[in-house]
Amino acid sequence: MAQDVVIKNVKDRIDAIEDVGTLPQVMARILAIVEDDSSTALDLASEISRDQALTMRILRAVNSAYYGFQRQILTVPEAVVILGFNEVERLALAIAVINTLGMDRENVKALRLVWRHSMACSVGGTVFEQRFAGAMPEVRGAHVAGLLHDIGKAIISQYFPEAVPAVTNKVTDEGLSVIEAEREVLDGHTHCDIGAWMASRWSLPQSLVDSIALHHEPDKVSRENVMVHATHVIDEICNSLGMLTLNVPYVCRLNADSAAMFQHGDELVHAVQEQLDKNQRLLGAVGSGAMF
Repeated sequence: MAQDVVIKNVKDRIDAIEDVGTLPQVMARILAIVEDDSSTALDLASEISRDQALTMRILRAVNSAYYGFQRQILTVPEAVVILGFNEVERLALAIAVINTLGMDRENVKALRLVWRHSMACSVGGTVFEQRFAGAMPEVRGAHVAGLLHDIGKAIISQYFPEAVPAVTNKVTDEGLSVIEAEREVLDGHTHCDIGAWMASRWSLPQSLVDSIALHHEPDKVSRENVMVHATHVIDEICNSLGMLTLNVPYVCRLNADSAAMFQHGDELVHAVQEQLDKNQRLLGAVGSGAMF
């Protein structure tokens, strides 16, 4: 069995990371566009085009082999027309966060899994918005919560890379859950804590901070905190469909109350699977690192 790893002073070390302490301006502006019902695809394309580095990465992703277009896509407006508002928005937000957190060669495999899972959860979030926003308006934005809920894992992979194999070993060798393993390795903390600290530093909406902090512990909030329960169910569905962040066996830990809120069952899982199938090019591009 691998030697135990315990990383101390986690909160202090996170607070000391200066280069990721501020929410990327382009991400803040894209989030504002997403939240504005009057915004159009042209608004999104215009905002993205203002950032040269983001534009280049989006075009590199959509022109990768995973999309397989017969001709090259040369502009962001063209990408929006061909791929649609939602897909380009997901790419833009993910790339903005990835640019901020970084992507070292040593941890690229772990980060690809994290972002593929997160992108899958964003796709699942769109399904929830379409199905439940009429009765539960608070579920709007679930695709953003899905994208960001595991930023703590991205931060761990980037700034505490020694924790990744240590957590994986505890899950596979000792039968612990990921949360239990993280608490042992990270001196009582988890990716949920770390992600929530960063989301708070970025002044993200409280519903997103709560979803990041509590998506594994929805029993700690009331049913009124819809986004936490939605993110929890979306996360579990995507894990059950093989979109994992670690190469370890999946164990269902679905909260019964959260499941009941969204009528979890075969039909809902199938609806998410259908959307994942429709977004295979996007998920493939993320999983391959084409957008990094």
